[in-house]
Amino acid sequence: VGRFPPLGYNTWNDVGCSGVSEASIMSVADAMDRNGLRTLGYRYLNLDDCWQDQRGRDAITGRLRPDPQRFPNGLRTLAETLHTRGFLFGIYTDRGSKTCAGRPGSLNAEDLDAQTFAEWGVDYVKEDNCHSSTGANDRGTLFKQFQLFRDALNRTGRSIFFSVCGGGDQLMFSNLSYYATDLRGGAALANSWRISSDCVEWRTCHFAFRVAAGLGSKAQPGGFNDPDMLLGSSGGSARQLSQDRSRTQFSIWAILMAPLLIGTHPARMSAHDLETYSNAEVIAVNQDPLGKQGFMLSDTGLKVVWGRQLADRSWALVFQNDFFFLPLDVVCDMDCWAKLPFQNGTSLHVHDLWQKGPAQQALAIAGEVYAVHVPRAGASVMLKFTPLDVVIV
Repeated sequence: VGRFPPLGYNTWNDVGCSGVSEASIMSVADAMDRNGLRTLGYRYLNLDDCWQDQRGRDAITGRLRPDPQRFPNGLRTLAETLHTRGFLFGIYTDRGSKTCAGRPGSLNAEDLDAQTFAEWGVDYVKEDNCHSSTGANDRGTLFKQFQLFRDALNRTGRSIFFSVCGGGDQLMFSNLSYYATDLRGGAALANSWRISSDCVEWRTCHFAFRVAAGLGSKAQPGGFNDPDMLLGSSGGSARQLSQDRSRTQFSIWAILMAPLLIGTHPARMSAHDLETYSNAEVIAVNQDPLGKQGFMLSDTGLKVVWGRQLADRSWALVFQNDFFFLPLDVVCDMDCWAKLPFQNGTSLHVHDLWQKGPAQQALAIAGEVYAVHVPRAGASVMLKFTPLDVVIV
């Protein structure tokens, strides 16, 4: 399960705790059918925190149960309905005694909860990190508890994508790279693992993708560094970015081979956001079958060039203007080219993935400065470089 990064929707950045419901998730499914997002691969519809009954577990069976007001038909019926429409169903729990919002957690009930989720037809489980008796960063305890849920899911016999979220109970700008680098973490632990605290606005997203940039060797098909969920620019969502930064986030997440979980309700998605999330060429970079995470080719602080090798031996590059208010020319210079596998003098065709046609400078020569004008702070340009006469060294 999970050879490629998951594409879909998660409730948290959109409706938070108060708006999660059966009606809300079905309206997401309806909108994704209408606007074509499901056809493009956005199939996971994931409930985050607050789906659980606030009164606690069933007194007789000990099982988790959904809020009866928000989910009047139950989660098994909801999952079956979504499956018949071509979607996959995701759910949330926590390794501690309670979830981050204070609902029942899975501590000491890992097997029961995993079996319950499997019986409901769950396809994706996000397990959070709140309310641990030994704290958020006690590595011995946290890896043991996440492993318990991993093993419990495996024992169900159902293929379920397992997403470990160490972001719960963390301070802003917390580096959680140990989830990737520790031998107990990474692909040995889960299908994806958070590598930073929550991405809630641009500075925290900026921190997250810079942490992820150094962890490419830990990612592989079926195991992904997770810099957190997507933030759109449409009104009405709990968390948002500007249009330029939302699109830059999407481009960088594609380079990083990160999960693409939309946090904007598709029924009220702006034309700009729909264009962003519907770009099949950028999605293809994220889903590229070579399965190699990208990295920074050049970083001067304000000007950043990201690169990712693709299966057809081309490279996707993002030229990022990371300044506050001025346009910038962002360049791939000799040092940048030195990190690419092309002999100096190799000619490459350059395709603009957002304009969906030849780049303004449609021919690049390996080893020669390639400059891209990025007209707005927070914006970026995403290009695909394909050698005309391939010479890989």
